Amino acid sequence: MAETTTRPDLNDALAGLLDKYAVELPGPWRISDGREPPGDAGDLLRLTPGQLLTEPDPPELTVPLLAWRHQRRFVELKGLVEEETITPLLMCRFACLTDGPEMPLPAILYREFDLLEWLSGTPIVGVYASMAEGGAANVIVRLAGGVVGSVEAGTTLPHGAPVQDRHEMIARRGVASDRVVDTQVAQSSVYAWTDAGTEQHTDVDAELFGLDAEQAALVRAAFEVLRRPELTPTLRRQHRRLRQLVELAYESDRRGQRLAVEGGTP
Repeated sequence: MAETTTRPDLNDALAGLLDKYAVELPGPWRISDGREPPGDAGDLLRLTPGQLLTEPDPPELTVPLLAWRHQRRFVELKGLVEEETITPLLMCRFACLTDGPEMPLPAILYREFDLLEWLSGTPIVGVYASMAEGGAANVIVRLAGGVVGSVEAGTTLPHGAPVQDRHEMIARRGVASDRVVDTQVAQSSVYAWTDAGTEQHTDVDAELFGLDAEQAALVRAAFEVLRRPELTPTLRRQHRRLRQLVELAYESDRRGQRLAVEGGTP
């Protein structure tokens, strides 16, 4: 039913979901890390995290996934904006720090730019960026309607350190964040102190028990694409736009200028 040679845990989890909900598949598929050469894969559909794809137009059978859109914390933030629990939105303050290899600076900007547009429901129309060669960036963006967004990104955490991020949305009435107030480091649900050391556990999906939040979101994103193939053109179009925004940020840094987004909207 499915190829499971790459990331077998995620592919097996996805295969279980597809079987549970009796999703009919048009052909073979695989969750891919985007790093293997295309080769002669026949009709194999590669479901790949979009931030790992560096080209604006990936091969036809490669689907860029925006997995973070399936993380509960971001779904809840988006709901607060759409239901006008916080309103009107004035500013977004986002920060994301990684150790670099698995999520380099362009990948961080790709993710944060998509979160800015998706959570706010408005497109980015202007970008101003300042970057350091060591792998850090500060970006100010303007969204349609006048909302201002800031992104602090860095890749200088020690090797193996988990991603540290925070997303805060500020409105005239209310402030919302994906982290508990005054929390700087993400908390886990369960801590176990043993002779072998300290273990932390946070299960977020009853159907995908054992996967962390990012893994579960990736499986959910892949599931939606296989269940609803009509989503693919939209995802490819959004991927092209996000690659454009990342390139624009680097160009803004080189020129030392605020740059307008060509076309303005997706």
